[in-house]
Amino acid sequence: MSDQKWAMHFQQFRTRTEVRSTLTSTLNTLMEPGTSQTAFPSEISALSTGNDREVMESYGLVKTFCDSKKGNERRSIAATIGGEVRELFAKALERMKELPPEPIKRDPIIPAVRLVRRA
Repeated sequence: MSDQKWAMHFQQFRTRTEVRSTLTSTLNTLMEPGTSQTAFPSEISALSTGNDREVMESYGLVKTFCDSKKGNERRSIAATIGGEVRELFAKALERMKELPPEPIKRDPIIPAVRLVRRA
């Protein structure tokens, strides 16, 4: 997919959670073994997308993997897959930056009076 297709892929979502969920499912689809003998590079096989920070850290791992490819390695299947995953993460992060942060859900505050045992 080209950059524009990834951008269009994420444009429809209204929350960061939706973007992360789609990123996860798309990544899983890319990682599924198809009919070919192509294996997903082990260096980037354990990418996390559970929260915003994990997405940013995973993007850093993929970027480092892609930048480490030199010369003929840049044309390898692993480098091609890595480049595709890097573009996927880049467009997901770009869309996440456009969306407002989601509110933090906290447990309700329990008054201290309820926590004290009565004798």
